Amino acid sequence: MIVQLARVLLVTGGALGGFAVSQQVDWTTPTGFSESFVIFIFIILGASMGYLLGGILGREFTAACRRISSLLSELETPALLLGAVGLLVGLLVAFILSSALLQYIERPQWLGFAATALLFLLCAYAGVALFMLPARDGSLSIGVAASPVDARPPKILDTSAIIDGRFADVARAGALDGPIRVPRFVLMELQTLADSADDARRARGRRGLDLLTAMSEGEPQVQVLEADFPEIPTVDAKLVRLALTSGGAIVTVDYNLTKVARVEGVGVVNIHEIADALKPVLLPGDTLRIPVSKEGKERGQGVGYLGDGTMVVIADGAGMIGSEADIEVTSVLQTSGGRMVFAKPVRPA
Repeated sequence: MIVQLARVLLVTGGALGGFAVSQQVDWTTPTGFSESFVIFIFIILGASMGYLLGGILGREFTAACRRISSLLSELETPALLLGAVGLLVGLLVAFILSSALLQYIERPQWLGFAATALLFLLCAYAGVALFMLPARDGSLSIGVAASPVDARPPKILDTSAIIDGRFADVARAGALDGPIRVPRFVLMELQTLADSADDARRARGRRGLDLLTAMSEGEPQVQVLEADFPEIPTVDAKLVRLALTSGGAIVTVDYNLTKVARVEGVGVVNIHEIADALKPVLLPGDTLRIPVSKEGKERGQGVGYLGDGTMVVIADGAGMIGSEADIEVTSVLQTSGGRMVFAKPVRPA
């Protein structure tokens, strides 16, 4: 509808402009055409340009209206009220400035009108942007979402932690101090995963959404945080900014996000690090009995797994695959991905 209306207006304006141009210069003498034909040609050219320009501007205006509507739908009432107050203040400042400006721009009139219109647009935009800063950085939304009596910094969930699911058990054990929040942009990323055509990604997204649904009414309770940073393209960067502005900590299992957040000075609760810290301590010389499940990368090696998932590489253990073996720990290697144990078979005396 907007595209059609823009085309009608600009086609009409283009046709009138073409007629006006045809009257400014004597085109009949250099071209040899009659006056009526010249007028017809200029009207057709002006209308054609108006039709093309109307389609372009109409589509851009429609897209801009949709973006504005989407942005307004994500804002809560306090943010909208602040935006309205900022708009009124900006228009008032523009009115005061334009009264003084027009005294210096009397001729030509079109320049004074253009300068006044630009001044009103800039002041209106500046007023709205300035008054909505609390809503953009999340401080306003956090104040609404969090309980006024709970001054503890929030724990902000990222997508990987929700899909992993272990944060729920950690929270029930009381190890996540403070209210648990999931930002709206993380929820949207989970929904995108749940709608994915890939079966594995779809299953992960739905598992995360099911867990959040169960915890939205249980204890501890997870609440959605209405905060976004449209100027920041990635979810990880938005999480870091949100944690900085709210004073909260990010809950994640993402190794790279953990490192980046700590460089930025943001608190991080990494579920993998908690799990590694709770694994039993193994020292060289300890003996274990584990099943050997497969061959290792090196010749003659066997590989088994402890009950917590820790991989055990057994030297000369290839012949024990499919059976349980008594082993002796020779060394323990701590990596960014977890703990790895190296062992050798215990030879009978």
